[in-house]
Amino acid sequence: MTGALQLRIRGPVTSAICGTTRAGLPVLDVHLTDSESGQHVVARHVYPNGSPASHFAANALARSLRGQVAELDATNPRFRARRLDCDAAHIGLPYQAPSTRKDLE
Repeated sequence: MTGALQLRIRGPVTSAICGTTRAGLPVLDVHLTDSESGQHVVARHVYPNGSPASHFAANALARSLRGQVAELDATNPRFRARRLDCDAAHIGLPYQAPSTRKDLE
């Protein structure tokens, strides 16, 4: 059984940029500095569909992350010259209460 490498990263968000892929899907790029290692990390999260709700959610998350300390679960790390690029499986603020929404379980 092959498992993908997963990382848990926590640090201050220096930048959160919302954009769109060529296929029209919203994408969120979160730039942060890992608190433990000091490594600059760029995490990318691509939303599953291009609906207006997904675009709104990506923009809202980008606005809420700027200047905050965030935690993220990352997969598929790619090591660059001065940073670590990865895919974000989960992005959240450490002080957020767990969601009680049934559709997210």
